[in-house]
Amino acid sequence: MYSFASTPRFPSGWKDISSTALAPSHRFLEHTGELALLIRAGSFEELLEEAGRALAGLQLPAAHGPPETDWEEIAVRSADRDALLVDWLNELIFRAERDRWIAVEFEIRHASATHLIALARGVRVSDAPALVKAATLHELRVDAVPGGMEAHVILDI
Repeated sequence: MYSFASTPRFPSGWKDISSTALAPSHRFLEHTGELALLIRAGSFEELLEEAGRALAGLQLPAAHGPPETDWEEIAVRSADRDALLVDWLNELIFRAERDRWIAVEFEIRHASATHLIALARGVRVSDAPALVKAATLHELRVDAVPGGMEAHVILDI
């Protein structure tokens, strides 16, 4: 018969992070003809902000200085939380193409399952960024995980 302790045991050097909020992070994964973006954060609001930073990293050809513009309000509505992430990214892509402006700094003021209000500051670019055409619903997922949220979204490039 086995005896189980009331607290989990972790291998040497590991720690229990189940009650610790995830630090915002992202990484890109190769995907046939597209680019997969994996985002992790401590909350849905932080996940949206990190998604914006990841997109800006793709849209800007090189390192950039501090934001050059005043804060701009961006409101997005969608059918559900997962689609809201895609629509948020597509709004940022649209504004970059239309205004030659890439948002690089974000503050999500409100986010629900179907609506977000954000403030963003950005940098002006001489040419519209062409690398990312759109965020897609293909293989989209937004999940609650221990410590926060995780999302997987495919970008059409």
